[in-house]
Amino acid sequence: MSLVFGLLTGNLAILFLFVVSLLLLAIWSYSLMNTVSAKLSAFLEQVTVARNQALQNGIKPSPALARANMANLSTLNGKGPDVQYVSDGSFFVETDYRKEIPFRIYSPNPADKLPVILHLHGGGHMCGDLDIYDAISRRMANCTNSVVITLDYRLAPEHPYPAAIEDCKFLLSHYQSLLGSVGFKDELIVAGDSAGAALTATLSATAQFSPQISKQILLYPSLDYTMKYSSMDAYGSGYLLEKQGVAWYFDNYLQNVEDRKQVSPLYMPAPESMPETLMMVANCDPLQDEAYAYAEKLRKAGVSVQLSVFEGMVHGFLLLNTLVEEECEAAYELMNQFINS
Repeated sequence: MSLVFGLLTGNLAILFLFVVSLLLLAIWSYSLMNTVSAKLSAFLEQVTVARNQALQNGIKPSPALARANMANLSTLNGKGPDVQYVSDGSFFVETDYRKEIPFRIYSPNPADKLPVILHLHGGGHMCGDLDIYDAISRRMANCTNSVVITLDYRLAPEHPYPAAIEDCKFLLSHYQSLLGSVGFKDELIVAGDSAGAALTATLSATAQFSPQISKQILLYPSLDYTMKYSSMDAYGSGYLLEKQGVAWYFDNYLQNVEDRKQVSPLYMPAPESMPETLMMVANCDPLQDEAYAYAEKLRKAGVSVQLSVFEGMVHGFLLLNTLVEEECEAAYELMNQFINS
């Protein structure tokens, strides 16, 4: 009996130590979580309350609701600065029908020959447009002293993969003729945030143009459609961009894609023509781990990579300029130094 009691006691002790070790590991892991900026705390609390209320009311996600929410979010961006030259245009693509694709050109000095930035907006491949990103494009043009071209590429679910990529490729192939009398030089930069960064990285890895893409700028990029990295769980709730929302975006965008890994920029080979890269990552973003992995992949391939981590920032922080103006200004200055150095 004493032997049995001793064995049970020993097993309980081992179990106790195992449970304690798990608790300590959980506490240690929690302590490693990045802390969101106090500038964003009240805003994120409001978002969480609104999201929970919508769930309680049985409101389900829809493209129209997602687009309205992004338009509302963009009001926190504030009004962009005046730019000397702003002009709207469009081109047509042939699908099942003839589709008009709008674009907008910004130049701080149309008489000068300036670098050209193709700016691809974010929005989960389902949201975003020229007006929502107007303030960002204006700041980008003035801060970098560059011509900026933005594109209303086709959106899912009405136009799933690869429609947006095809629109971007068309613009890259024809942007010089679309600029008209606006001065520019043969220095092409492609910049994108979130889903726009996915498009940017895909173009850099797969497309050949003349002139070639000389530099790419990736802002809190979406690069892995398999969603395998741990930051997706660690920061997938309560940090503005939600894991469930990401999955929903991808399901709508990749309707006809069987192998999501194959179309993820993270897993695409880096060609010899891969451009010099600037990456900006928010360290309270569920997408951050895939950004770190992408930077490491490019470096191993011999690509020059500048990686800047924004402490306490969440996904999409450039749209929150009125809340985190200092961090946004730092991001635009990094772009300026990257393009003009």
